[in-house]
Amino acid sequence: MSSVPRFGRSKDREYEQAATKLANGQTEEAIDLLRGLLSRSPDNKNARITLAVALMQAQDMPDKNSPLTQEALQQLDAAAAMNPDDAVPYFNKGVLLRNVGLFEDALRSFEIAVNIEDRMALAILHMAEINYELERWEKAIELARLALVRDPGLEESLGWVRVAMRKAGMLDDKGNVIVKPDT
Repeated sequence: MSSVPRFGRSKDREYEQAATKLANGQTEEAIDLLRGLLSRSPDNKNARITLAVALMQAQDMPDKNSPLTQEALQQLDAAAAMNPDDAVPYFNKGVLLRNVGLFEDALRSFEIAVNIEDRMALAILHMAEINYELERWEKAIELARLALVRDPGLEESLGWVRVAMRKAGMLDDKGNVIVKPDT
């Protein structure tokens, strides 16, 4: 059995163990390990982000007012404060906010993530989908196109674009693109 080389990262073994438990569906155990790790190393940004993810996974029906959601938001805010140039905490905060129905707040978090890392296609995809859910057809289509430019592999995730184009008046009933005259 071969092991993954750690290159002097033995201090990260506890984090790696917690992340593995989370990936294996052992959410409560991961939360306990991550909280313990953070009590000893409060500046561990990755542990904060992973704890936030675990706290949201621990909820069957995430709610914006639940203590677990509030703790997750605090962890993500702390991680972002530690390194404001890292898009990951903002991306994860956007996902969390979207999952609890705070769409405008989620859009702001995704926008921050994209402003930091402009090639973050998944953040752009989330923004497109939120705009679709909010029936902002043209903005949804614009963002969907941008997401595809950033990552052509996202095409399968964009099955809703034709519906948005039809609702925005960009497609006729036969699926043909309607060319609007310049005004």
